[in-house]
Amino acid sequence: MKSKLWKALLALAASAVFILAVQRSAAARDEDWEAASRRLEGTWIVTVTQHDCTSGAQLGQPFQSYLTFARGGTMTETTSNPMFFPALRGPGHGIWSYEGHHNYSAKSTAFITLNGALTSTQTITQTIAIGDDPDQFTTTSASVQFFDPAGNLIRSGCAAASGQRFQ
Repeated sequence: MKSKLWKALLALAASAVFILAVQRSAAARDEDWEAASRRLEGTWIVTVTQHDCTSGAQLGQPFQSYLTFARGGTMTETTSNPMFFPALRGPGHGIWSYEGHHNYSAKSTAFITLNGALTSTQTITQTIAIGDDPDQFTTTSASVQFFDPAGNLIRSGCAAASGQRFQ
């Protein structure tokens, strides 16, 4: 009887040690994710270059945008892209997430109006990479889509970008 009791206690102790080890490992991964994801948080001055999705040829001159990534995964952006004149493009609002290995995904949508009426929306989906310098990032391929007010795709395009942390 004593032998069974000791075996049961030993099995219980081994299970407790295993559970604690798993919890510590999960907590360490969460801390790593938190530290890595914070690298993107903040405001960035971004130079955007539009290009033909098929040929890669540059379209127009580069322009600047501001992207702000907030803790918790939300973002806002505004742009100086001259293609919207005479229409007015509002700020973009969106989400971002850490994908691992200093890579992030982001998606934002902005209203485009003309004389106060909604004419379309613009949605930008991009993958962002931060290299060795935590104050710079690159987006090698961003998808840019325009939708009419009913949600139908009107046109799409591609862009690349480089960002410098605003300090």
